[in-house]
Amino acid sequence: MGPAGLGFQEILLIGLLLLIFVRPEEIPSIFRRLGRIWAKAYYYYTLAKRELRNMEKEIGIEEEMKEIRAINARMRSEIANFDKAVEKTSRDGSDARTNKTEDNSKEN
Repeated sequence: MGPAGLGFQEILLIGLLLLIFVRPEEIPSIFRRLGRIWAKAYYYYTLAKRELRNMEKEIGIEEEMKEIRAINARMRSEIANFDKAVEKTSRDGSDARTNKTEDNSKEN
């Protein structure tokens, strides 16, 4: 995955659309504007995040929030492991079905 969760195909499609609908000399200014917008959004995101952390300290729930974040991280890890196991199982199952089909066709 690339930036913002976009894959290679999505980025390629965006690039092709830019070339079709935008004059080539305007592309750098468009990317500059997008960069500025991204920087402002990131700035406000970090500002809000910092403010929430400060509020946690003031209220006195900082330790509880750390525990919740740790549990959240463990859950995400377990979900990712589960997804990998399901994918592997389905891949192994489809391989087994393919082998059975090939064996049946050889018998006939």
